[in-house]
Amino acid sequence: MSLRTRKLVDMLQHHPASFLRNRQLPVPPYHTPDYWMRSHKELTPDDVHEWGGFDLMGLLQLNYETILHYGGYNSASKTLVEQHQHQQERDDGVKMMSFAECMNISQLSSNEDAINKYNELQYPIVKTDKHIHDNESILLLGCGNSKMGEQLLINSFVGPVLQVDISSTMIQLMTQRYQKYLNEASVKRMEFIVDDARGLTALSSDSIGGGVLDKGLIDVLHCSIGKFSNVDHNITTTDADKNPIRHIVDSVHRVLQPSRPFIFFSRSEPEYIFRRTLGTQHVTSDSRIEQQWKEIQVLKLVDLEILLYRFVKADSPGLRRKKVRNS
Repeated sequence: MSLRTRKLVDMLQHHPASFLRNRQLPVPPYHTPDYWMRSHKELTPDDVHEWGGFDLMGLLQLNYETILHYGGYNSASKTLVEQHQHQQERDDGVKMMSFAECMNISQLSSNEDAINKYNELQYPIVKTDKHIHDNESILLLGCGNSKMGEQLLINSFVGPVLQVDISSTMIQLMTQRYQKYLNEASVKRMEFIVDDARGLTALSSDSIGGGVLDKGLIDVLHCSIGKFSNVDHNITTTDADKNPIRHIVDSVHRVLQPSRPFIFFSRSEPEYIFRRTLGTQHVTSDSRIEQQWKEIQVLKLVDLEILLYRFVKADSPGLRRKKVRNS
């Protein structure tokens, strides 16, 4: 489905004046765990499905156009007016960056170098008066049977790579497929977890030091759960309780370390995805969003005809206060 086709589908599904406003488009019930349990029964460890028709190899070098860039200010000297002017700007033309730059993590020259750095990061360091294990862990939501986790290791990202799926059957299949990274590996940098992305109860707060990546879960849920239940820009608390995407975003925010990114892909435009993920269309005027996410980007990947959403977790209040004292 192209970006143009998805825009038409979203307009038909969600516009209050649409003739489909009281109907549900024929989309599989992706939002129900039973659907995934049933669909995985006939799969084998060798089966691969890549949502969107692309994998990490298509993301290593990104050709993109900036659709929206909000936040990301490192200088306290900017006035509020200057900041808002910058937020409203749209960078024209196609630019390039690497996937490592987008995630702000290390991609080393060899797998041996990546393993050495991984081993170095296992030793505790002192940070903000607390002993923690720094890491470049990457969490893949709704991993399915994608090869992206393996490709991260093959391309010398440090990891570890944590892959989560709600289907225990899928996790069993992936565990069988990747024994060479699990029981047969001298250094284990891959892990599979049965968990619901709406809660991520298997992971502790501030535990992901690399970033969270979702290649298709939010997008398929957006298509599956149907039209918005109200016509206002802001989603009510009742609506949020019925929206699994909001719960996913909240869970991701909890497990990310401050200043780390959450990256996901969709063919739906920000006016729809922001309502699903953030509860508002107006991220530039909602102070609640700034308290959670200090930077929000939407990039159009021109080679893949898809949108990349990048949310960067805000610093904790303690870290913000420390910055002010040192300035």
